[in-house]
Amino acid sequence: MWFMALKHIFSRKSQTLLTFLAIVLGSGGYVVFSGMQLGFQEYMVDRLIERSGHINISTRNEFITASSVREFFFRGSAVRWLNAPSGRRSYNKLVSASAWYRKLRESPEVSAYAPQISKDAIVEHRGFVQNINLVGIDPELQTKVTTMASDITEGSLSSINSGSSLVFMGERLMQFLGVRVNDMVNVSTSGGSVVPMKIVGSFNTGDRRSDERVIYSSIATAQNVSGSQGEITSIVVKIHDFNRAAEIATSWSRLTSDRVESWDQLNRDRLSMMGTQDMVRNITTTAFIVIVAFGIYNILNMVVSHKMRDIAILRSIGYTEGDTTFLFLIQGVLIGFVGALTGLAVGYLICLYIETVNIPVGRGHMMISWNSAIYLKAFALVTAASLIASYFPARTAGKLSPIDIIRGTI
Repeated sequence: MWFMALKHIFSRKSQTLLTFLAIVLGSGGYVVFSGMQLGFQEYMVDRLIERSGHINISTRNEFITASSVREFFFRGSAVRWLNAPSGRRSYNKLVSASAWYRKLRESPEVSAYAPQISKDAIVEHRGFVQNINLVGIDPELQTKVTTMASDITEGSLSSINSGSSLVFMGERLMQFLGVRVNDMVNVSTSGGSVVPMKIVGSFNTGDRRSDERVIYSSIATAQNVSGSQGEITSIVVKIHDFNRAAEIATSWSRLTSDRVESWDQLNRDRLSMMGTQDMVRNITTTAFIVIVAFGIYNILNMVVSHKMRDIAILRSIGYTEGDTTFLFLIQGVLIGFVGALTGLAVGYLICLYIETVNIPVGRGHMMISWNSAIYLKAFALVTAASLIASYFPARTAGKLSPIDIIRGTI
């Protein structure tokens, strides 16, 4: 039976080749398309999780509304507003950073945490001015909760603790200001003070906004420059299982007036966009597989039509309906199996090449996902499509009787 199936396959070389190429295109296209899109998503999630921490504890903002003011000033009174109150109340620091430190140290879910102070400022050098965010960090703790150390391009992050008024600056901001490492810049805050600071290192995150708008210093330096001694504006937390970040952040938020948000809560819009991308990817790859299935179906239908006399001979010498069905079914499955494996290999080679293509964002080259689930899913889908598409022509061939075939050919 297998020998006869192979003989049928190689006896119609052009049809077999077209079917084989369609299957290779389907499985290879699935691997390439999924690898590129999932590679980008993995890169984005890595940035969201590992570079920003799993949970962020920050100062709260309260929006002023008519109801909040009425409850405070006019409780129980009827008030008619000509212009409804608006705006917000912002807080400059965490309510109790020391209480958070104690809680985080005692929490079994927490693996590390790092305090920060963030203040708006202006950096200037020889007439070039840029609005920036001055972020004070503890280098040792910061590298435990984020992958910031991997973004350093020059200098040692720990050097900002070696003295006062030392900063790390993004390469894009340095280019804009026309400065290099060891140069001096002037940093001024909303309080009106202007402090000369020395650049002791540089970083490149691949995020244009961060590289142009953020400079890092020690916590003490940021507090001194902004006149905010003892203040902490946020705490970045890393937990053992980042998938539980939303659950833990929600439970913590019930116990404090500070804002507590997990990485996925902070990035709902981006994650929603990724969900849309997944839907588009699934629709596109399904279209690939459907095209492959129709190709196999049409070609095997033609084969059954051309092999009527052969089918009549097989049935007349004792082949049952099941034997005939299996004979034609196995042809589609064999082509699908070999084509799927070949497509995976072709897709893998194309992905290897695509990953070498340089791009001006992210890691500097195309991001490809090498998740084995992509290849397993591609193989399973293409093989299943081949099986389903082969079944109907094979079933038609199995139901043909010698008498019907002879009558149809007279």
